[in-house]
Amino acid sequence: MDLQSNISFKQTHVDADLFTENERYKHYHTPSQRVKYYANYYEYKEVPDVAQFLKDYHEQKKFHEKHNQHHALFIFPENVQLDCQLVETAKALGFSLEKMELYLLKTIHGSKETDIEVVQVVADDDVLTDFLEVCREGDLEYGEAFADLKETTHRRDLENEQILQFVGYKHGFPAGKVEAVESEQFVELDDFYVLDAMRKQGVGTALQQAIWQYAEKVGKQVILIADGNDSPREMYQKQGYVLVSERYELLRVPSADEEKG
Repeated sequence: MDLQSNISFKQTHVDADLFTENERYKHYHTPSQRVKYYANYYEYKEVPDVAQFLKDYHEQKKFHEKHNQHHALFIFPENVQLDCQLVETAKALGFSLEKMELYLLKTIHGSKETDIEVVQVVADDDVLTDFLEVCREGDLEYGEAFADLKETTHRRDLENEQILQFVGYKHGFPAGKVEAVESEQFVELDDFYVLDAMRKQGVGTALQQAIWQYAEKVGKQVILIADGNDSPREMYQKQGYVLVSERYELLRVPSADEEKG
């Protein structure tokens, strides 16, 4: 795989607090975002052997239970294959193996004519209300607590000039939203969501084009992180994206009984 080593996950946005760090990993723990997996995890600097991973898992498990958290998440160094024994051991404990892919937009295609109006959220007004409503529709898939947390962070992000929030309207109805993070070098497409009833009507394309146009205006490249287990690679390639890096993660999602406990 021809990966471009000058662009890495280290250049992507992290919305988490660094709790501790040692020679092997960084431990992120964010009390204000307790139910968000990607705000509470270990990020390895080197791949552990099976015995060390088990020790780390029980250490993290004990820490999370102390803070009423029941998930477990370990992020591994990018572009490194994991040992089969490590993966099988983790799966036996209830982990799933996730592969995340980092894409760079190499070619921005010309905008197409569309009846979708894309409006940026810039104030606490009706546009923000529409944005929050669309967000909540998608966030509820992960539970009420997560949706409530995301509303809080969306309102917080309104005060951050680096965070971009847009709403897509079809015939005046809020049909989708997109979020991005602007850094010194990149505009990172963070998340976009289209209401079920509005899909395959050009809303997602219009939302992405709004980010592309913004990035072109400020002279920055567009990147995005996608779930490699179900990434629509052909779609990204047609849009002008190329794969530049990848990494593996081990995620253990709490059961219903654990959530109640």
